[in-house]
Amino acid sequence: MSRRSGKLRRVLSRFFKERQIYHRSDGVVHFISMSSKTQIALSVVIGAALLWVAYSSVNVVFKEQIIVAKERDSRIMETTYSKRLHDAQRAYDDVSSLNQIIQQNFDETMVDISTRHQMLRNMVERKSAIDQGLDTLAAGLAEAGGPNGQKPSNGNRVMVDIAPGEPTPRQSRFSTIRKAAEPAQDQPDDEEGNAAPNAIEIMEKAAADLYVEQMLLLAAVEEKANKERDELKMVLASTGAPVDALVTPAKISNLVLAQGGPFIDAANMSGEYSTFYQHANRAATAVDELEALQAAIKYVPLSSPLIVSRRFTSGYGVRRDPINGRHSSHHGIDFAAPWASPVTATAAGVVKLARTRAGFGRTVEIDHGNGFVTRYAHMSRISVKAGQKVNLHDKVGELGSSGRSTGPHVHYEILFRGKPLNPRRFIEAGRYVFES
Repeated sequence: MSRRSGKLRRVLSRFFKERQIYHRSDGVVHFISMSSKTQIALSVVIGAALLWVAYSSVNVVFKEQIIVAKERDSRIMETTYSKRLHDAQRAYDDVSSLNQIIQQNFDETMVDISTRHQMLRNMVERKSAIDQGLDTLAAGLAEAGGPNGQKPSNGNRVMVDIAPGEPTPRQSRFSTIRKAAEPAQDQPDDEEGNAAPNAIEIMEKAAADLYVEQMLLLAAVEEKANKERDELKMVLASTGAPVDALVTPAKISNLVLAQGGPFIDAANMSGEYSTFYQHANRAATAVDELEALQAAIKYVPLSSPLIVSRRFTSGYGVRRDPINGRHSSHHGIDFAAPWASPVTATAAGVVKLARTRAGFGRTVEIDHGNGFVTRYAHMSRISVKAGQKVNLHDKVGELGSSGRSTGPHVHYEILFRGKPLNPRRFIEAGRYVFES
């Protein structure tokens, strides 16, 4: 141990020899003597100071790098957060825009659906009211029965005997309408072909399905209205009266389609809904025509003047006169029934005449409008007065044998614009109505 200490001492004394430091001031030379120990101590102090400076410099540098790194990481995190926030805001804006588009499409779709629904509802209600009126008329006519008093025997449609068959099967026409109304189905664009539909596609699909059903309902209303219109026209034609003279051309009275304003032809519209409005216009016209016919037929004398059991005794046209036996023209038909049987109006109207007439005895004439007048003669008593309003089967008198008569009966005439027509044809036409 002492050997190592001596060696270390020799090495130190070789490097740290005793030295003097001279300096001159004001012509006087001074010196400082520095021993080996002093030099060693000074070296240690200087070395420690240098180490401290080096350590501090390194520490400062590393701390600055750490701070820079942290600042860089902070900026990266801030940039990343800002980007994510921007992406989130853009996604929110996209969702908001999509919601606005969906809401706008929904509102437009609801307006279209509501408009079409209102049209359909209006037409269906009007068609229902017309059918109810025809049912009421048919029930009243059924009460009197046919010319000889026969009542409806079954529910079969007699109307099909005078109505032509449909040129195209019903199902075929409705299939065509459904095919034309259904929009073309777009194929999915993804590779697997099974992408889930979005909200707009679901809404458009539901609206398209409803549009198809509305088109089919519209077609059904149009078809039924046209069929009933044609049947009523044939009923009126079977009476021998000119149909065109009884019914004025119908004008659209649909509350939705006829509200005024400049005319814009639906054929010039674009889009699938123009087809709907064209069909709606045709259906409304058919309903209006049917309504006009229903209003006209209400005042056409289609019933028998007797609703009790009766017997047909004399027809319309040339016959042998029951009193003098000579050939004569008979402008009406005769029904025999028990004395004082009620004689009733064959349609609604206003009593035009109620008094005794030469040859006819006690007579009532009723003006039904549209040129129709009915005459009831040979009654035993008159129950109405001139100017009185009557409805179908209201009592106008009692059956008798007044005037030029051979027995209790009622003489019944129908005049159209002063010209006599065969009443039996009208009663037969009424039978078609109540048996249809």
